[in-house]
Amino acid sequence: MVIWWCTFIFIYINNFIFYRRLNSVFGGDSLVLDDNGEELQTFRFDQNNAQLYGFEVNLDLHPHPLDWLHFENRISFVRGKFTNNTFESANLPQIPAPRWVSELRGDFKKAGKSLANAYVMIEADNNLKQEHAFLAYNTETPTPAYSLLNAGIGGDVLIKMKTAFSLHFSANNITDKAYQNHLSRLKYTDVNQITGRQGVFNMGRNFSFKVNIPLSFTTK
Repeated sequence: MVIWWCTFIFIYINNFIFYRRLNSVFGGDSLVLDDNGEELQTFRFDQNNAQLYGFEVNLDLHPHPLDWLHFENRISFVRGKFTNNTFESANLPQIPAPRWVSELRGDFKKAGKSLANAYVMIEADNNLKQEHAFLAYNTETPTPAYSLLNAGIGGDVLIKMKTAFSLHFSANNITDKAYQNHLSRLKYTDVNQITGRQGVFNMGRNFSFKVNIPLSFTTK
C-alpha cells in the first residue's frame, strides 16, 4: 500500500518585513556596546514586496504482506525572493534549506503479553545546501549540506492488559556530525578559538529516555 500527498504553495506578500545587518559609514559592520562593554552587531528592519513558492511531499510505503513495515519519505522545498529588488541580493533572509527525511519504521501492535504498540525506527535527516542566502550587507552566508542519522525504540508496558507506562529511547545525530542549521543566528557569532570554526554548532550525538505514565481520576 502507498499513502502519499503533495502540497504546493505560492504566496505574494506586500511590504514583507525582514531584518538585515546595518553597515557603518566606513563600510564595515555597525557595532554598539552593551552594558558589559561587549560589541554587538546592529540590525535594522526593512520592507519590500516578496514572493514565496515551494512544495512538500509525503510518501509512505507499506509493502504487503509486511504491513507492520513503514518506509516514509518527506521532502520539503521553499524559495523566497524580492519582486522589486533594491538590494544586492534578491533572496529573502531566513529561508530554510531543502530537506529530505527518510524513515524506516517497524510497528508491532502486539509484541507479547506485557508489551504493545512497540516500534523501532531509523531515520536519515538530509538537509541540502542553502545557497540562496540573503547576502546583502553580509547579513547571511550560504550553509553547507549535512545529513543526520537518528534511531529510536519504544512501546507500551501492559499490566493486566492495561497500559501501565510507555518507554521511549532515542539516539540523535549518531555519527556526531558537526553542522549548523541555516536558520540558526548563532552561526554568525565569533570564531571559536579552540576549534577554529566560526559560530555555535548544533547539538552533537545525544540520547534521550522518556517515560509516559497515564493518569486517570474518578470523581463522584
